[in-house]
Amino acid sequence: MTLPENVERAALEPATAISRWRSEPFRLFFPLGVLFAWIGVGHWLLYATGATATYSCRFHGLVQMQAFMMAFAVGFLLTALPRRTQTPPVGRIEMTALAAALVVTTGAAIIESWILAEIAYATLLVLLIQFAMRRFLVRAAGRRPPAAFVLLPIAAIQGLAGAALIAAADANAVLPSSGYLGVLLVEQGVFLCLAVGIGSLVLPLIGGAPPPPDLGSTPREAWKALAYAAAGVAIFASLLLEQLGFERSGPLFRAMVVAIGLGFGGGALRLPGKPGVHRKLVWLAVWLMPVGLIASAIWPDYRVPALHILYIGGFSLMAFGVATHVAMSHLNMEQLALGRPPAVIVLGAAFVIALCARLAADASDTYFIHVGWAAAVWILGSAVWLAFFGPKLLRS
Repeated sequence: MTLPENVERAALEPATAISRWRSEPFRLFFPLGVLFAWIGVGHWLLYATGATATYSCRFHGLVQMQAFMMAFAVGFLLTALPRRTQTPPVGRIEMTALAAALVVTTGAAIIESWILAEIAYATLLVLLIQFAMRRFLVRAAGRRPPAAFVLLPIAAIQGLAGAALIAAADANAVLPSSGYLGVLLVEQGVFLCLAVGIGSLVLPLIGGAPPPPDLGSTPREAWKALAYAAAGVAIFASLLLEQLGFERSGPLFRAMVVAIGLGFGGGALRLPGKPGVHRKLVWLAVWLMPVGLIASAIWPDYRVPALHILYIGGFSLMAFGVATHVAMSHLNMEQLALGRPPAVIVLGAAFVIALCARLAADASDTYFIHVGWAAAVWILGSAVWLAFFGPKLLRS
């Protein structure tokens, strides 16, 4: 006895939906990341418009780096690692735990429970490490990760160390300066390592070049892995130098390491071999990272606005540019990816305008008005992006 066609289809649809969410977790984590970003950036908009009476630079920075940027990184890695290693997709419980850790991190930051926020962030990193290690080390893996992926555990170690220092400083267990080092590790060390490590894989794919070989495929790849590991250690050392008072040489050293890693390792010295506005945005983001670090070293009195070249123009533009490529590749939008989608143009223009407004804030007599405008324009650009891609991402 066979089931009617409509009954059979209804029985299969839930399994298909679950399979799609697990095999393409970016569908969940990219929209989540945008929502977290609105919380972190919207903090300044609420204060500038008088909706709130206080502001917190700590809240803004940690939510942006520990929730918004981590959500995009998690969405990419949960999708890319099983495909690269030809291993099973993320489990339902595992994916739920990762999403919950991001939500708790943000919620704890909202109520200023910093120790809880750092515990949730550390839990997220531990879950991500074990997810990656089970795919890197299992014998059944069909392929190995590229050499640059040695930077992923180095990024996670810096994140765990940073979370521990921030929590310890909040509990008055260490000196406040140690807490500042923790913030440096979380806000720069983690994502500079991820940018160089993931960039070695994603930049060639975006630009139309062949992907990097597997680690261990040749002796040259083993040497490259050592070089990337040295780059990760160098990024950490540069942060430690800055913490010790070398406010110029630390960021300059870091900028050099990142420029070499992305320029030579990721192939960013060559322009993309394919057309597409999102590709141009990704390449712009790549080079704004070292530019922001160099500017913060040259003008230490304007260190905070200069670093927003790294944060707004580098990290956030890179996150959305890569997310755009991932979404278009998986949603059968390859032809559109070769063109100039209006939503992507608006995103890029809004982020550049927001960056300019943020840079002008410190040189103006209306600091918070500029910061508020920067926040509003950034949110507008990301909202247009989400309005275009969100329904397609959430359609299972």
